[in-house]
Amino acid sequence: MVYAQGVMKSQKWKSRKWNGAEGFSLTELVVTMAVALVLIGIGMPSFLRAYHSYQLTNAASQLADILRLTRYEAIQRNVNTAENCVLKPDAGDPTITDAFADTNGNGSPDPTEKIILLGNGGSLVAAGGVPGTAGLLTAAKITSAAIAATPGNFAVGFDSRGALTSGNVTVFYLASGLAPEAGYRAVLLMPAGSIQVWSADINGNWGQLR
Repeated sequence: MVYAQGVMKSQKWKSRKWNGAEGFSLTELVVTMAVALVLIGIGMPSFLRAYHSYQLTNAASQLADILRLTRYEAIQRNVNTAENCVLKPDAGDPTITDAFADTNGNGSPDPTEKIILLGNGGSLVAAGGVPGTAGLLTAAKITSAAIAATPGNFAVGFDSRGALTSGNVTVFYLASGLAPEAGYRAVLLMPAGSIQVWSADINGNWGQLR
C-alpha cells in the first residue's frame, strides 16, 4: 500500500511538472506577437530610409568607378583618339541606364566592356530639378563653366593624359525613383580627371562624401 501511494505521488508530481512546462498560453502568444509587430512597424521606416540612401550612394560610387576605369584605359592606350564613357538607356529596359567604357567607340555596350546599370535605386536626373546646385558648385570651389549630364544619351571623353576632352567640369546628378526622400547625389568630374562624390538631402544641403 505504501508502495502504491509512492507511485501515485510520483505520477502526480510528474503530471504537475509536465503541465507547468507546456509553453506559452494563447494569450501570451498574442501579446508577444503584438509587441513584435509594433517594434517592426516602428523600426521598418528607418531601415527603409537607410537602405534607400545606401542604394543611391552606391549608384553614385559605381558611376564614379566607371568614369575612373574609362580614364585609366585612355591613359593606358596612350592614343590621340578620346576614350569615352557613355551613358544611354538600356535597349531592353529604357528605365535603366547603361554606363560603360566604350573602348571600341561604337557607342553600344559590348560583352567585353565594363558596364554598370543605373535603375530606380539611383539614376541620372536633370539638373533643373535638383535643389542647391549653385551651392554645390560653390562648396566644391568650382568657378569655371560646368556641364550637367543629361538623363538620356550622354558621353564624356578622356584624352591620353586622362584629362577631359571638353575641358569643362562635368556634373552627374542622381536621385532615387523609389525613394525621393533619400535626397540627391552628385559625381563631379574635374577637367584634369579627378572625381568627387557629394550628397544632399531633399532641401539641397550638400556635403562631400569622398
